[in-house]
Amino acid sequence: MSTWLLDRSLAGWLTAHLDDPGPWELRRLTGGNSNETCLLIGGGTGYVLRRPPDHALSASAHSVAREHRLLTALAPTKVPAPKPVALCEDGEVPLAPFLVMEHVADSVSITDTLPYPAAAAETVADEVVDALAAVHTLDWQAAGLTGFGRPERFLDRQVERWYRQWEGIARRPLPAMPKIAEWLERNKPEPSEPALLHGDFHLDNCLFSAHEPRLKAVIDWEMATIGDPLLDLGLLLALWGGRGRAMPAIQGVSRAPGAPPREHLLQRYEHAVGCDLPQIRYYQCLALFKLAAIVEAAWSQFLTGELTSAYAAALEHDVPALLDEALDTAGVAP
Repeated sequence: MSTWLLDRSLAGWLTAHLDDPGPWELRRLTGGNSNETCLLIGGGTGYVLRRPPDHALSASAHSVAREHRLLTALAPTKVPAPKPVALCEDGEVPLAPFLVMEHVADSVSITDTLPYPAAAAETVADEVVDALAAVHTLDWQAAGLTGFGRPERFLDRQVERWYRQWEGIARRPLPAMPKIAEWLERNKPEPSEPALLHGDFHLDNCLFSAHEPRLKAVIDWEMATIGDPLLDLGLLLALWGGRGRAMPAIQGVSRAPGAPPREHLLQRYEHAVGCDLPQIRYYQCLALFKLAAIVEAAWSQFLTGELTSAYAAALEHDVPALLDEALDTAGVAP
């Protein structure tokens, strides 16, 4: 983990806007295609600084101003999310644009290893589902999020949007893409009532207490919007359990002994929101299709040398595997 002292002008901005004298240090935590996340350390206080990655896949997908607006709206609600502290859009300040939020203390991100006894796996799953239900049942208009997205005909736009994104960056044939797109268009259900979507909801984007299986915050909100909430649930379920052929590290603990099956998560969600969801298979397929279209852009950047990470290299296999999972979900022959 790299650590560095900050430029004087950046340190001055932080001191003025965070009411913290410093000295300031920055430790990079994550990068890649998500907004870059850094631990910001002031005069004895920890914060998190988020900024667009050096090789952003699209400007709109990495708007820290949108993320700041959303976190501000969520702060007084029951949705578990970090509290925003400051937003900098001044191009004269180094690293801008960026947002600063609270550091969720004593927390861990659960990936392929459960930091509790194995019996806690079901509790972890339940906490994740309950957090997602809280997101989707939020009165987003009362929270001040009118205009945050385009909920009208949201589901109608999804297949064409993500198919065109893939076409715009494609550097290899992926025969499954048109097959899945056709199935999705032919089997589109009636949309759900518009709700707040996280946009990339899975266990790895949740912070848990380091001491007990209790969810403390949902993070990485840069893809949030207003639309059909079942797309979030579709991604959570599609990447839960199963064979783990694509991106096996994501929700890796869901394939460990003792982890509850997808049906358990679905039933808990249905109970939380008060309705049955017989059409959820469609949303699982759509979520995998969307994810493949998004991360294929990172594979294209790997081929050009813009990205050199192991994550980007693994997409040579992971994207076709995501599409195979989508075909299996839809019941379509390869």
